[in-house]
Amino acid sequence: MIVDFHTHFFPKNIASQAIKTLSEIGKIKPFGDGTDASLLQFMEEDGVELSLNQPVATRAEQVVSINRQMIDFNRVNKKIFSFGALHPDFSKVGKVREEIEFITNSGLKGIKLHPEHQSFYPDDPKMAEIYEACRDSGLIILFHSGKDIGFETLHASPERFAQVSKIKGLKIVLGHMGGYRMWDDVEQYLVGLPSVYFDTAFSLEMENWQMKEIILGHGPNQVLFGSDFPWQRQKDLENKIRSLDLGKNIEDFIFFKNAKWLLDI
Repeated sequence: MIVDFHTHFFPKNIASQAIKTLSEIGKIKPFGDGTDASLLQFMEEDGVELSLNQPVATRAEQVVSINRQMIDFNRVNKKIFSFGALHPDFSKVGKVREEIEFITNSGLKGIKLHPEHQSFYPDDPKMAEIYEACRDSGLIILFHSGKDIGFETLHASPERFAQVSKIKGLKIVLGHMGGYRMWDDVEQYLVGLPSVYFDTAFSLEMENWQMKEIILGHGPNQVLFGSDFPWQRQKDLENKIRSLDLGKNIEDFIFFKNAKWLLDI
């Protein structure tokens, strides 16, 4: 069984433009057309049983609409399950705790935050209300961590996430093996922290020795399979992980057991 913790799709009416824009920004070619139907097609081809969609609200005003759409989506879909969205400035347009309580009661398991797209530092004190509300509701936060190929800015350093990890009870998943293209810093600041999960999204370029070193050093029960589809293909990430020669027991934790435990499914 394989659970992909980190994928993306876009509503059909904006998928084409969203994929075009993001492809141009990142100078990368996507797989498929950016829709949930395309994700399902590749899941079937690559043998993935469940994928988690991770939507990002680039404006605070988008949060409510995205969350309602994802709640409705989850009611009728079985092979793709979506997280919700939040924005660092949501308190300017709505009530953070009310929104988080609502989406939790509606069945969403977590939210996605992206420090580059949303222009915030993860250890900024202004984030405290969001973190505390997520902790109190049991919501997972999946963060983009490390550099982003589409941005020259750097908000999401592993050192800053080490500060966020001090919030007891907060469920944190850091994308891209803890910090894209900052894996030495991941080893320095994050490996071994018990409150932090890593996912493997968009990590094909990682040296195998370092990926294996981080997995074993951090603990195989704290690493989640993720692809970042449509930007990298699920089968390619699966093959990379299997090439590390970790053994079936560790692979099972990464491919599905950790996700099932964290999602309580």
